[in-house]
Amino acid sequence: MSILDGSALVLPYHPDGFVGHLEADGQQVKVAAIACDGEAVVLLSLVGYDTSIGVMLGRLWGGTKVEFLPAFAWADEWRGPVFLRRAGGSYRTTGGPLAAHIREVHALALLRSASIREGILNPPELPEPEKEEKRKEGKSSSEEDAEEDVSISPSSSSSPSQSPWLPRYIFANWSESAPNRRAFQGHLAALRIPILYRHDAHPDWPDAWADALWQRGLDASLIIPIDALGIRAWRISGDLLAWGELVGAGVREGWLPWHD
Repeated sequence: MSILDGSALVLPYHPDGFVGHLEADGQQVKVAAIACDGEAVVLLSLVGYDTSIGVMLGRLWGGTKVEFLPAFAWADEWRGPVFLRRAGGSYRTTGGPLAAHIREVHALALLRSASIREGILNPPELPEPEKEEKRKEGKSSSEEDAEEDVSISPSSSSSPSQSPWLPRYIFANWSESAPNRRAFQGHLAALRIPILYRHDAHPDWPDAWADALWQRGLDASLIIPIDALGIRAWRISGDLLAWGELVGAGVREGWLPWHD
């Protein structure tokens, strides 16, 4: 069985019910699914009255934190933040009525770096060569300490202003242990990471590449699970140099096949 055997269709809710609710200004909105990187919201699947959802999202987009209270059945599962904040990037928001006779609506807020389409249309920015050269040559101890403080901060890891490498995010259904292979390949394509997409003599090799890079990426902490309820979620590092080194090592060592 493939490692990346998740469904191509990710449903942003848990079949057993809502995983919690948001609370602000005396209003509540039910949460069908949530994913956070540190305190930063990556995905929110909300159900409630249109005005209440507008209040919650308006507070988040305006920079105000919103409280998330997990449902009683999920209290032990949730290891994420109590107060949510928006990430440094922009979001896509979609939704609509649940049914003609139901007044509540559904809204899905998704960080754009979780969208494969957005990544394909907008290639990642490369760091300035001068800064990379300076990083390789070494810094003073104070500069190194400052860099370490940024790199180990959970909240800064998802903040575009702190690093030239913008992470991407991938999801799976709650019952699945890994995402869909094609989705993972799509995110690698959005990052412009060179991988094997087709081999006429060995049609199984592209799948082997995806599975190997997923497992090796987890081992190298280039892929990290993030806090989520209702769905599964992972952060994919945007560090193109690290991914390039991993692919190069795989080709040299043979665990990424590319020729007979």
